[in-house]
Amino acid sequence: MMKNTINTILFTLCLVLVRAQSPAEIINTWADAEQWKHAHVGIALHDINSGLLIAGYNHDKCFVPASSLKVLSSFATLDLLGKDFTYKTVLAYDGQIVDSVLTGNVYVIGSGDPSLASKRYADKLNFSELPGYLASKISTAGIRKIEGKIICDESCFDSFPIAPSWQWNDLGSNYACGAWGININENEYDIWYNTRHELGDTAELLTITPDIPSLTLSNEVIIDEENTGDNSYIFGGPYDFEKRIVGTLPKDRQNYRIKGSIPDPPRLLAQALKHQLSHLGISALDIQVVSRPANHPALKGIDTLVSMPLTDLVRSANFHSINLYCEAFLKTLGLKLGHRGAGSEGIVQIKKYLNEQGLDTQPLNMEDGSGLSARNYITPNLLSGYLAKFAAKQSPAYAASLLPEAGSQGTVRRLLKNSDARGHIWMKSGSLNKIISYTGLMQTKNNNWYSFSIMINAYQQSNATARKYIEELVDQLYSHL
Repeated sequence: MMKNTINTILFTLCLVLVRAQSPAEIINTWADAEQWKHAHVGIALHDINSGLLIAGYNHDKCFVPASSLKVLSSFATLDLLGKDFTYKTVLAYDGQIVDSVLTGNVYVIGSGDPSLASKRYADKLNFSELPGYLASKISTAGIRKIEGKIICDESCFDSFPIAPSWQWNDLGSNYACGAWGININENEYDIWYNTRHELGDTAELLTITPDIPSLTLSNEVIIDEENTGDNSYIFGGPYDFEKRIVGTLPKDRQNYRIKGSIPDPPRLLAQALKHQLSHLGISALDIQVVSRPANHPALKGIDTLVSMPLTDLVRSANFHSINLYCEAFLKTLGLKLGHRGAGSEGIVQIKKYLNEQGLDTQPLNMEDGSGLSARNYITPNLLSGYLAKFAAKQSPAYAASLLPEAGSQGTVRRLLKNSDARGHIWMKSGSLNKIISYTGLMQTKNNNWYSFSIMINAYQQSNATARKYIEELVDQLYSHL
């Protein structure tokens, strides 16, 4: 009896001591643990009400943030351009229409809208619908013949569509599609495989959708064991219509999909529009893509396609970690606030914006807006501190609505599913090879709000194990704040 009583007292004392741990003690204990012996660990935790750093570990050291960088690029764009900002794509023509014959050109003038013809938004046209819609508008304008060209003008963005420091083996995949002045179908196409053959056989390439004229695929994909996942790579970057696909896909899949990056989205839209016009009996001499600013003749508008508000685009970018959107945001900042629609100019605007808020940009190097480059670096203190300022300005609840909820949404839907913290944590994940990060917001039981950024570089564990450790840290912080 006495022994049981002593054990109960000791257990209670241990529980009190654990509960009494401060956030700083929890973070230090976790970061100093054996599992991170060879890794680089950085953590920052800010109180949103005061804006102060309340705990950290290597918080002023620079880390590769991966997709956590999207929090900065997307939120900064939202703050600078406004929640209701929209992209507008214009359909117009020059010249004269006489007896249903247009002596002139038809134009599709892009604004860099990353969501144009995306299948993500039920109220907007997807790529299977957009060319037919544009063709019908041209017909309704009284044009039955075009004695000129179909011109897709993407010159609002004047830089190369991809960031220079992206890895070569990423460039053919959808997540490295880059941002043009005219983007369609989120600049991706689907490649469908049948892997119901023997191990070691070449996987059977079935089809691609949508159809891309002149695209040729050299298929060298091998069938591997079941549950090995997609380990294929598509080699070939922008404007390259000859792609090589290597690697492996899992066995016994009848319709297995991988996603590639469209080599030239503005050209594909021009080709698709010309094709749809021909179905309506409307001919055009040729197609042309304009990539550099030019003085067009006086234009007469036919229609304008308006995107979802920027709030919705930012939410999509963070929920689904869409690199294209954040690359477009960066170039849009350069276009609207700087001298040109280039990523480098957008970076200038973001640094200016951070400096105006009293944040030190010295520990920030941005190579892109999405976090795909391994040459990006930022401190946890800067990223968490920025998020705290944004949340305080816009309201924590609004900021949280732009990030996926852990345990139920987006890229963090599998984290904290069985934790008391579920429903109280919103965060953006980031991952590259042996790089993992989580940046987000926490609402405690006392209705206090905190921002945090956790970055681990060069860890040795599996991705799943590293995520599990980070999940435990977030759960502990929630329980003790």
